[in-house]
Amino acid sequence: MTAVILFGYLLVALLLGLLAGRRGSGSTSDFVAGERAFGPVLMYFVMGAMVFSAYALLGTPQRIISRGSDAFYMLAYGAVGFVPLYFFGGRVRRIGAREGYVTQAEFVGQRFDSRSVTGMMGLASVIAFLPYLVIQLKGAGIVMQHALGWHPVLGAAVVYTFVTAYVVLGGMRGVGWTNVVQGIVMVVVVWALGLWIPYELFGGITQMFDRVVEQAPEYLVLPGPASKPTTHAAYSSEVLVSVLGFTMWPQIFMKCFTARSAKLVRFSVVVYPTFLFFLVPLMFLGYAALLLPGAPTDESVILWLVGHPLLGGSEVLVAGTCFAILAASMSTGDSLLHGGGSIFVRDVVVRGLGKQLSEAQQTWWMRVTIVLMGIAGLGLLALASQDSVVDLLLLAYAVPIQFVPPTILGLYWRRASRSAAQWGLGLGLLTVVVLFVLSRFAPSVYAAVNPAGIQIGVVAFVVNAVTMVVGSLLGKPVRAEVLRRFEL
Repeated sequence: MTAVILFGYLLVALLLGLLAGRRGSGSTSDFVAGERAFGPVLMYFVMGAMVFSAYALLGTPQRIISRGSDAFYMLAYGAVGFVPLYFFGGRVRRIGAREGYVTQAEFVGQRFDSRSVTGMMGLASVIAFLPYLVIQLKGAGIVMQHALGWHPVLGAAVVYTFVTAYVVLGGMRGVGWTNVVQGIVMVVVVWALGLWIPYELFGGITQMFDRVVEQAPEYLVLPGPASKPTTHAAYSSEVLVSVLGFTMWPQIFMKCFTARSAKLVRFSVVVYPTFLFFLVPLMFLGYAALLLPGAPTDESVILWLVGHPLLGGSEVLVAGTCFAILAASMSTGDSLLHGGGSIFVRDVVVRGLGKQLSEAQQTWWMRVTIVLMGIAGLGLLALASQDSVVDLLLLAYAVPIQFVPPTILGLYWRRASRSAAQWGLGLGLLTVVVLFVLSRFAPSVYAAVNPAGIQIGVVAFVVNAVTMVVGSLLGKPVRAEVLRRFEL
């Protein structure tokens, strides 16, 4: 039954993606931005389903089991993560439609009249997509291993063969319409599990939390369990890096260009938090697993829970959960593949390196890049199998947070200069790389440099922002005709 459901779903997603892709003109603008024609339904599910990936279903219960209330940071940043987009998203959509921009990096690079800014942002975006893509591949691999006994890498490869196919052939329209189906599946299944399992095991959600207060109260407050404590500084930096980086993710920023109007971008921001309720039942499931003996501490928590003998070991329950995890993985993985291919060709090759490619050539190379990113992600999956999905996500966030200073200052400050943007972005990204290398290969040095355990993206962001502000005050602003195009 599980195999039939999973492969049936993969075939439906493939067919839906292909049919949606045939509705467009086939141009580069259609492949990347859906010809700026997405309405409110598509925008809602593209924003929601794209953001809540396999990390939500697999990582939220796992974070509760391993670190307790540290997992609440997801609700904290999610509640306000899209707020900045309400203020600048409409302007981005309006300018993008007028000037023909379809990616974040070309938008920001043109504001600073700098090919190097476009190239740096484009290349950094693709690199940041890889650990985020690994999360989605890991989720698919866990599902296929649990359901069919396959090796995780093989399972992920099979699932993402389908995903890559509908992204390559369907473009942004294929991504959008499959996200609608995937978003509905995720919300319905997760809420059904989150309400029924605590009732079945403990008599209700209130009774379950009474048990947590009695048996493991440290899992409800910081610093959490003694085995993996979270300091207030570390928790705050987790929230901060996520809030600042949320709308700077290129695949999210680019959705401003797909909306039918500037007003629709703001509407999507207003209704988005309703999708955030998706996380609440996942936290219920984490605390339910915490109270049962023998719960695993890795990403298999939710699958272990739904297959528990106390719940009857129902194959339907397991199949439905696998279905939801696969939907979550695919709804983000397809956006990452699509965004990575679009950004690499449009921003790194065409804008950054100055290569002259026709629209047909750009679209063809985007499709090739999507396939290559999928292969690279599978290779990294084998190397990063021991990293938790939440840790991988926080690592990935360190890059898009570096796009905040050039984007926000570029939109609202006339003095923001080209050289300051180049130096700020360059030093910010360099700081991320240096701190990451130290954390992995020289942990004692890293602990001395960053004793509070603040997220490396926040440290790099401060370096980036200070450099850009000081450099802009000392340097010359961009040409007046460029500023007028950006309504400055």
